Amino acid sequence: MKRAFLQENENISTPESQGISSNAIIELVNEFEQRDYQVTSFMLLRNGHRIAEFCKPPYDIKSLQLWFSVTKSFTGISIGIACDKGLLTLDDIVISFFQDKLPMNIYDNLAKMRVRHLLSMTSGIHDNTYELLYSQNDWVKAFLAQDFPHEPGTYHRYSTHSSHMLAAIVERVTGKSFYDFVKVNLFKPLEICESTWENDSQGITAGGMGLGLTIESVAKFAQMILNKGVYNGKRIVSEEYLSSAMKKQTNNREQEKGEHTNGHGFHMQIDNEGSVFHDGMFGQLWYACPKKNIVVVLTSRRIRTHTDEVIDLIQEKLVKSSSDDALPLSDGYEWMKNTLSSLKYPIPAFRDIPQNYPFLDGRFYLLSNNPHGLESIQFWQEKKDQLRIQMKYADRSDSFINTCFKEPVHGKDIFVKDIQFHKQKYISYVAWRDERTLVLTIFYIETPYEVTYKLTFNGINIKLAFNMNVSLNLKNFECDGISARNRNQKNIS
Repeated sequence: MKRAFLQENENISTPESQGISSNAIIELVNEFEQRDYQVTSFMLLRNGHRIAEFCKPPYDIKSLQLWFSVTKSFTGISIGIACDKGLLTLDDIVISFFQDKLPMNIYDNLAKMRVRHLLSMTSGIHDNTYELLYSQNDWVKAFLAQDFPHEPGTYHRYSTHSSHMLAAIVERVTGKSFYDFVKVNLFKPLEICESTWENDSQGITAGGMGLGLTIESVAKFAQMILNKGVYNGKRIVSEEYLSSAMKKQTNNREQEKGEHTNGHGFHMQIDNEGSVFHDGMFGQLWYACPKKNIVVVLTSRRIRTHTDEVIDLIQEKLVKSSSDDALPLSDGYEWMKNTLSSLKYPIPAFRDIPQNYPFLDGRFYLLSNNPHGLESIQFWQEKKDQLRIQMKYADRSDSFINTCFKEPVHGKDIFVKDIQFHKQKYISYVAWRDERTLVLTIFYIETPYEVTYKLTFNGINIKLAFNMNVSLNLKNFECDGISARNRNQKNIS
C-alpha cells in the first residue's frame, strides 16, 4: 500500500538526503534509552519524508495506539474545519447550543463564554475540574453548572472537558456524532483508514481523550499542520484558522510551568522556538517545527511525564543540527538502521515447567472482594504447554486470555483504554516462577499498559496479585481465593 505524507510517490528517504545526520538520530534514541523514557515507537519526518522509525517488540508499529490528551489537537483542527464549513464560528456563544442543559442560574461569565474560549482553554474556570466532572453522568450539564470565577479569555486553565464541549457543539450543529464528522472531514482526506474513539456515558464523542490511531496517522496529521493545512495537494483546514491555532492565545506559564509551554493556541501548545506540539498521558507526543519542517511522533509508557526533557533533546539533537542542504551519506546510516531495528522492550523469559506444578485444567476459584470486582478465575489446560484463563467480573464482560509456556500468544481481550473497556490486541507470556507460583504477563499493545497476574497456589487456596505498570483508573491489588468445590469451608468475603 502506498504511503504518502506530502507527495504522491513513495517518500521514505535517508536522513542525510534531508539534511539530518544518522548519527544525530542515534544520539537522540540513545538518550531516550539511557534516561529510561520507555519510548515504544518513534517516527521522524523531514520535509514530508519519513527518514527514521522504530517500534520495539512486542509492540507493533501498524497497530492502533491510544493517544490520551493528544486527542485534543485533533479536536481543535476539526473545529477549524467546522468553522470553514460555516457550521459555527469562533465567536458563537457556548450556551446557545445547550438550552436544555443550562443551570438554573446563568451567571455573567458563563453567558460570555464563546467557542474560542474553549479552544484556548480560557473558559473561566480557576482549577482543573477534571476529577469533579469525570465522575458525573452528564459531562455537558456538569461543565455548564460549575463555577466560572474568571471572565472568559482572561485566565488560562487546562481543561479536558472544554475539549469535550467542542465535540458536543459539533454534534448539536450537525446532528451526527463528532467522530463521524472527523472521519469524513479529517481522517478520510488524510488517508487514515483505521481509528477508534471513545464516548462519554451520553454517547458523545470524548473530545479530550480516547482517540486511537497508528503512529503513521499522527505523523500525517502533524505534517499537514506544517504544510499549512494541506495534504497531498488538498486543503483540509483553512490557513487562516490554522494560523490562529498556532499562535499564542494566552500565556499559561503561571498556571502550567514548563520550559516548552510558553503559550496555548487553539488546542495545541506553543514552544519557545516557535514549534507546536501536543502531549498525552504516559508520554505520547507529536512535535512539529515549521522553521525546519521537522515532525517527531512517539509513543511511550512512562509513569512520569518528561515532555520538556524530550523536546529539549529533539531540539538539541535534530532541530539545531539540521541542515537546509543534503549531507553526504556515511557509515552512520547503516549503523542507525541496525540500532533502531535491534531495539526491543524487555519481555518475560520462558522457563521449563516444574515437575510438580499444580494441576490446573478445570480449576475454578472464587475470589475475595477486590477493587476490580473480579469474582472468579478459571483455568483450562488441555495441553501441558498451553493455558486458557477466564476471569469473571461483577460489572463487565468476562476476560479470556490464551497463553503458552513456550512462546508469546497474540489475541484479543476486553480491557480498559482511556475511559472505557474495549476488545483490543494483546500479547501474553506465562511462566512458572516455582512449583507454586504462576506469573502471567499481558501487553495490551494498543495502550502503554503491561499487566501482571501473580498466582500462588496452596492446596485449595489461591492468592492473586494484580500489577499494572501505569494506569489512570485501575488499582493494583491482592486478593485471596478458594477452590469453588470447597467454597463452604472458608469465608473469604
